[in-house]
Amino acid sequence: MKYIKINNELILRDAEERDIEDYMSVPFSKELLEMYGSTLDYKTPKSKDKAKLLIAEIRKEPYEWAIEYKGTFIGQVRLVVDSENNKAKFAIGIFNSEYWSKGIGTKVTKEVLKYGFETLKLHRIHLKVLKYNQRGIQAYENAGFIKEGEERETALINGTYYSDIHMSVLAKEYLK
Repeated sequence: MKYIKINNELILRDAEERDIEDYMSVPFSKELLEMYGSTLDYKTPKSKDKAKLLIAEIRKEPYEWAIEYKGTFIGQVRLVVDSENNKAKFAIGIFNSEYWSKGIGTKVTKEVLKYGFETLKLHRIHLKVLKYNQRGIQAYENAGFIKEGEERETALINGTYYSDIHMSVLAKEYLK
C-alpha cells in the first residue's frame, strides 16, 4: 500500500473511493486549467465517471499518490520512473485552490524527492512547467529544482504558443 506521512495534517496515500466526492465538490478553476495548459472550459461540469478514472489511475501507478490534507483529498503527485536511465519525471497537481500558496506543494514535492532519491535511488528527477506558471516554478525552486533551460513556444493552448521551462534535481544536489 502506498502511504507516506509528511506530518499530522499531510499524507500521501493510495486513492480511495471517498476521494471522488472531494474531487467533485470543487469546480474547475480557470487559473488551475491555465497552469495545466488545458484547453477545457472552466465552466465544464466535472463528471463522476472521469473522477472514477482519476482514482483508478492513481491506484494503478506504483509511484502516484493522492494528496490528503486534514482528511481531504486535494490533489495528486507522481513520479514516472525510467529505470533504464535511473531517472523520473515529476508532476504534481493540487486541484483545490483553497490549498494553494500555503507551502503544501513544496512539502509534498520535497517528500517525493526524498522518496525518489533515498528509496528508489534515482540519479535524476526532472519536470516541465509552463513558463507563465510562476507559482509552480517558485515552489519547485523552493524544493530544490534547478532551471535547466527553456523550450520555446512548445505548448499550443487556445491558439497561442507558450514556452516550457525544464527543471531538475540530481541525486548529488539533493544529498548536499
